Amino acid sequence: MRLGGDAIALEKGVADHEADSRFAYAWTLAPSRRPDRPLLIAVHGSARDHLQTRDAFDDLAARQDINVFAPLFPADVTHPGYSDGYKFLREPGIDYAMLLESMVAAFRARFALGSQPAYLFGFSGGAQFALRYALVAAGKLSGAVIAAPGAVTLLDTELPWWPGVDGIERAIGRSVDRKGLEGLPLHLLIGANDSDQGLVTRGPDHPEYSPYADIAGANRHQRMEALKESLEKSGLKPGFEYLDRVGHELGPVAVAAAGAIEKWL
Repeated sequence: MRLGGDAIALEKGVADHEADSRFAYAWTLAPSRRPDRPLLIAVHGSARDHLQTRDAFDDLAARQDINVFAPLFPADVTHPGYSDGYKFLREPGIDYAMLLESMVAAFRARFALGSQPAYLFGFSGGAQFALRYALVAAGKLSGAVIAAPGAVTLLDTELPWWPGVDGIERAIGRSVDRKGLEGLPLHLLIGANDSDQGLVTRGPDHPEYSPYADIAGANRHQRMEALKESLEKSGLKPGFEYLDRVGHELGPVAVAAAGAIEKWL
């Protein structure tokens, strides 16, 4: 990494999660190696490209001296052909919110890091995870960037989980962290050319089927607008950004996300 003419070597690595080797994580350490530097949790999409997701924030790590942590949530963990569990925070026998917290704790212990501020980024399928995790664990975060999710959960207590939050505690064992959300900076991002690429329709036989799946809109733009409106109706003030000439692409979205996160640091 070279910034402003000065070369900055970033220390990176990967490891299996000691508590459950079905899962793994990758990291980039803050160049100073100080234990109090902030942490960015960067969550991959359906392609499971956690290394690329980590590396998309190399410039941010070098500029702002932060740690980057990228979990890997593999497909087919509980049965073949099922890959969506992490997006909805739970599948049989796995609580993904608890799993993330365990993985982050293991990473911090590995490098003797303190309980520094944690920021969250998710792209595409990872944005679904990031949104839903932020809804239930906002108090554990210092900011969250939700980038181009294919489906959203509205802060609507009249809509059943997962299109809304009615019954969330029965479904995943956690309730909405409304107090935490009140103080959580949120930023919504989507490419101006990213409307419906890669959207998934889940039929009645799918574990995450809901008859209300399209209530937020037919494409990503409509769903992001509906999410923004839902958050605002709940008294929150999310940032919202359309990226000109950008489609469903991690690279330019990560650059924009880094800009938002820098303002919070």
